[in-house]
Amino acid sequence: MQAQGTGAPACAGQRIDSVRVHTAAPTAAQLRRVPVVAHLVRAVHTTTHAQLIRRFLLLQAGDACDELRRTESERIIRAQPFVADASITVLPDTLGGVILDVQETDEIALVMDVAVGPGVPPLRFLRVGDENFSGAGIYIAGDWRSGGPFRDGYGGEFVDNQLFGRPYTFTASGHQTPLGGDWLFDATHPFYTDIQRIAWRARSGASDDYAQFWRDRETRHAIRVRQNYFDVGGIVRLGPPGRLSLFGASISGTDERTGTEQVLVTPSGFAQDSNTTLLNRFVNHRIARANALWGIRDIGFVRVRGFDALTAVQDMPIGFQLGTLFGRSLSVLGSRDDDIFMAGDMYVGAAGRNNALRLQLEGEGRRNNDIGVWDGILATGRAVEYFKADRINTSLASLEFSGEWRPRMPVALSLGDPEGGVRGYIADKEPGARRLVARLEHRVFLGRPFKLGDFGMAAFADAGKLWAGDAPFGVTTPIRTSVGLSFLATVPPASGRLWRVDFAFAQSPGPGGSRLEIRFTGVDKTTFFLPDPGDVRAARERTVPSSIFRWPQ
Repeated sequence: MQAQGTGAPACAGQRIDSVRVHTAAPTAAQLRRVPVVAHLVRAVHTTTHAQLIRRFLLLQAGDACDELRRTESERIIRAQPFVADASITVLPDTLGGVILDVQETDEIALVMDVAVGPGVPPLRFLRVGDENFSGAGIYIAGDWRSGGPFRDGYGGEFVDNQLFGRPYTFTASGHQTPLGGDWLFDATHPFYTDIQRIAWRARSGASDDYAQFWRDRETRHAIRVRQNYFDVGGIVRLGPPGRLSLFGASISGTDERTGTEQVLVTPSGFAQDSNTTLLNRFVNHRIARANALWGIRDIGFVRVRGFDALTAVQDMPIGFQLGTLFGRSLSVLGSRDDDIFMAGDMYVGAAGRNNALRLQLEGEGRRNNDIGVWDGILATGRAVEYFKADRINTSLASLEFSGEWRPRMPVALSLGDPEGGVRGYIADKEPGARRLVARLEHRVFLGRPFKLGDFGMAAFADAGKLWAGDAPFGVTTPIRTSVGLSFLATVPPASGRLWRVDFAFAQSPGPGGSRLEIRFTGVDKTTFFLPDPGDVRAARERTVPSSIFRWPQ
């Protein structure tokens, strides 16, 4: 068997005589003929250190060349947030063995998020940072948020993606928000690959803010919510890579408290609220649990190009996996609640020559043994079908469901959520308990202007509906629909992070909404799991990973 495009032997047990690692800035290769611009790129971007990439490899000099470890090494490197693309080629060596040639291209390291709005001054939010500080795979950023009639918010986040030169991730973040604050410390050994034996996590955090429910465009009902949480646990792999089981255990704790006063949040500050819907609706909880984790997996990967981005290489997971968690509260750990907690997730993937299907289901819930009732129930499901007619044309169809029953804390879903809602309805903050959204999109790759990045366009249509359920102030909406056009780009070429400007036209805007919404986003969706919308993440139990297979998330 020959390595694609090289004429060199693939990994087949040969001795690895050496490993060569080449890292490149996002546009350096394309700008060598423009020295001034190339110099500017080097001045503002520190290329990833080769040794950092080398430490993610599952093969080293002196090892026998193994194809599974080679492909998994590629996938692990590509999965890093500061990497745009990576490949590992097997080359013949005059000493009789082979050379592993690793080629890596960085993502743009600059972090810059800006939000503006009507009024003076127009700036509402600013985040500035570096996603690959000093080429060491470290994310560091600070942000500021206008508080309006309240105090301004500010904070920062630090993430080391290779702590102490090991495949450990350390996160520290803290924020003062206009109405509260939050902090988090998290140390993890992520479950990167089926080849590794163990993964673990230790985290602790807290948040203090006001849960807010839409009343009109400028006024919200609000109640204070405080949470403290911790989680320590690990998992171990049994069975061969690809067809395995995971077993694990963890200890977790959550202290949740709601305020005793309901207020209105208005453009001029707090105001008295005559409504009492949120008062005495939620019970304080102090829970400490011992948890058992179990999962099974029969998964392989098919390499596709341009499915969730314009031209990026993507490792599409195919097969089946199931993950579960069972938790029991223990008074000896300090728990005041008597409950059991259950969570599970399932993934199914299939791929053909020019199409693929991904199905992802997740659910969690808690049984209060004091009253014999299940609450805090959250269920999500997502199905995505891809069809690639040719190299430049890609069509996607998706169906997304989110629902909660008997929420334990004051949370709700909306059609205005930037990730899970209907494009064109960002102003729709009406709360609900269940949401169903269907999406259609046809994407066209138009080329690589000046070889600096990929460029394309898309046409899309969204439709969604919200049901009131038992959400506070819940509203059942008619079906909301929108159509739109998008301009798409990736920098550098073949990056998995897709930047897009969406022009969404709402067909039936809700109260306070407008016909046209312009949205700018930059997201990498080429990962194994599809990301949760923001309002779904807020509704999840803080100490529970949404899947043990993407530990520690």
